[in-house]
Amino acid sequence: MRKRIIFLIIICLFSFLFLGGSVLAANHYPVTITNFNEQGEAQTITFSKKPERVITTNQPPTELLLKLGLEDYMVGTAWLDNPILPELKEKYQQIPVLADRYPAKEIVIAKNPDLIIGWKSVFAANNLGSTSSWKQKGVKTFIQRNSGVKEKSSLENVFKDIRDLATIFAVEKRAAELIEPIEAKIDYIAQKTKGKEPVKVLILESSGNNKYRAYGQNSLVNDLVEKAGGENLVQKKANQSYGPENIIAKNPDVIISIYYLEQSQNQASLANNKVLANVKAIKDKRIVNTPLAETYAGGIRTINSIDRFAQAFYPELFE
Repeated sequence: MRKRIIFLIIICLFSFLFLGGSVLAANHYPVTITNFNEQGEAQTITFSKKPERVITTNQPPTELLLKLGLEDYMVGTAWLDNPILPELKEKYQQIPVLADRYPAKEIVIAKNPDLIIGWKSVFAANNLGSTSSWKQKGVKTFIQRNSGVKEKSSLENVFKDIRDLATIFAVEKRAAELIEPIEAKIDYIAQKTKGKEPVKVLILESSGNNKYRAYGQNSLVNDLVEKAGGENLVQKKANQSYGPENIIAKNPDVIISIYYLEQSQNQASLANNKVLANVKAIKDKRIVNTPLAETYAGGIRTINSIDRFAQAFYPELFE
């Protein structure tokens, strides 16, 4: 009798382990989130079940889904700004790459997706077309908040994207495990830098021909710089076009140089420019090369940039 009871208990445990997740997932739906169309207008989207054929068109959501363990639900991806994170490379290689940049609409349709996740720009008329056109095809869409649908980009928008995607896929616990270390890191940096004079920073991305995009107050990287204890010297909300004369006039303590695959890292070009030789950041060799995948739209790399910035701004505090 005792053996029979033990056997039944074991059977129940196995049933819970193998079926419990499915039951819990089934009870999770339907779920409704608020996202946006390509015009930045809020819209509610209801999911009656977990998406099963997902296409990600940009690197941050690609890496985020892989980190959340959702690779089995991904049928295509596209556009890397920087090499994929080493710890995700094996998973990434299992996902079909539909294009080096944005895929053609016909290629996406052929994959029969039920959800497309990406930046605002992918839903432009000359790319995949409007979110409403995909809705008419029965395909749901998700636009990252920091890709142009919100006026001011922020780390809080990154967290909201992560939480919403976790809700869509019923993986809220995994999302919390991603967000909590970032929040803890920010608190730690704030404690360490309390009372310190903010480091003066310029955030530049090369446009070629000795021109640079200088990131303004509304950018995500501005928020990351502030949370790392820095002050962005570009006080205007929008990004600005800068030449050497603007860099000299600002004379930053630190330059953050953002780069992507099509560029070489800009440290050498900045450091070797004789016109900029007396700029404090260049003279003191305080140029911080940072991949675009960490600083635009936002995802699992956000913690990397905050950590790197804090160490560059206050090396004596974060040895």
